[in-house]
Amino acid sequence: MKPAPGVGFLCYLWKFKPIRSTMSEESRKLYPLRFIEEGIEKKWGRVSYKVADLGIKESMIQEGWLGGSTLTEAIETYLERLVGDDVFEVYGLQFPLMVKTLDVRGRQPLMVNAPDDAAFERYDSLGKTALWYVLEADRDALIYLGFSKDMDAGELYSRCASGTIEEVLNAVHPHAGDAFLIKPGTVFSAGQGLKIVEISECSELTFSIHDWGDGLSEGEELLLEEALDLIEYSSAEPVPVRGSVLAEIPQFKVTELKLSAPLQISSEQPGSFTLYTCAKGGASIQVPQEEENGSLREYPLKAGQSLLVPAEVDTFFLVPTSDGTVLLESLVEHQDVQDEEVPVETDDEEDPHVKTWS
Repeated sequence: MKPAPGVGFLCYLWKFKPIRSTMSEESRKLYPLRFIEEGIEKKWGRVSYKVADLGIKESMIQEGWLGGSTLTEAIETYLERLVGDDVFEVYGLQFPLMVKTLDVRGRQPLMVNAPDDAAFERYDSLGKTALWYVLEADRDALIYLGFSKDMDAGELYSRCASGTIEEVLNAVHPHAGDAFLIKPGTVFSAGQGLKIVEISECSELTFSIHDWGDGLSEGEELLLEEALDLIEYSSAEPVPVRGSVLAEIPQFKVTELKLSAPLQISSEQPGSFTLYTCAKGGASIQVPQEEENGSLREYPLKAGQSLLVPAEVDTFFLVPTSDGTVLLESLVEHQDVQDEEVPVETDDEEDPHVKTWS
């Protein structure tokens, strides 16, 4: 079995500094965490990081008694209490997910993401599978996703050099509420007039392979030759993801919740944290307070915001505060890795790591 994706990040442990907290603080139950948003201007628009643990870019907790600490510091101090037993077993001190929004005002470069195995072997990093959820789309907005015909490395290189690559790309006219799963190896780009939530593995291992002649943002470079063996050259017709479950892959699960009434979520033994991103409307995450006779503490969530619910918070309520509220729920599900030659004993007991809705 290949090494766990998070193992490679242990080389960065020197930079982690535990939160200096008293014994009373360490024994307090964790609470939903909101982070200070950090934005970066690009040549094509703006990237706003909602939740990130990238080493050079670490989200800082905004409120409460953990306010002023980074996500990295909180994980090192609270370990599986924050991220969950299953997540900590696989990823250790590396937070596995990232949430950011893309305000695309010009055409992005044509890009491709690296798969986990190549990323780990070559760059000691997580790869990147990403879900794009469209918040807003102008009438003429386009997303390029994959090739419209079978390609090879030679033709790709030639077309990038001659500026004819657009002729062999799939072009999709997206609408608000559409979702697209961008797998490693798939070439992609977003055109102007789009606002997108990106939920992905916590990695920026993305290669720009063509800039349309517009140039790249400061500090970036074209890496076509380095990415040639990572690209999927077979044609495939892109279609938006259908149904409430937008992604269910080993790296993460994302569910669209159209919240019209309060929803209770509980688990006896959470294996994962849960991230909520408000795509539309507004909601309140309400958590029972044991020290206050079970009264509820509210954590508001407005459109465009994200909240991280630690695994230790095993029961809470999602309450809509406006009509038409849509939340994106992201988590890392428990994954059983079994040897095919060894028989597996099963029983009828429910997995306590699975959250239930009611």
